[in-house]
Amino acid sequence: MSTSEWRMQLNNWLQANSKRNALTWDVSTSGPKHAPTWTAIAYIDGVQYGRGTGVSRNVATEIAAEQTLTALKRQTGR
Repeated sequence: MSTSEWRMQLNNWLQANSKRNALTWDVSTSGPKHAPTWTAIAYIDGVQYGRGTGVSRNVATEIAAEQTLTALKRQTGR
C-alpha cells in the first residue's frame, strides 16, 4: 500500500464503527539528528494496538496503523 493508505483505512474503519475519537498516537524519535529512528504507537481507547518503527514519521505511523487495523478486524470479526 502507498503512504498514508493504512492510516486512511484505519480512520475509515474507526468512523464506520463509531470509534472516530478513540485513536491517539504517541510518536517519538531516537538516534542522531541526521539519521533519526521514528517510533509510532497507536492507541484505541488508551490500549496499545500497534507499534511501528521506521526511517520517517510516515513509515512508522503506516506500520502502526496496519497493525492496529489488523488487530481490530481480528478482534471484532469485521
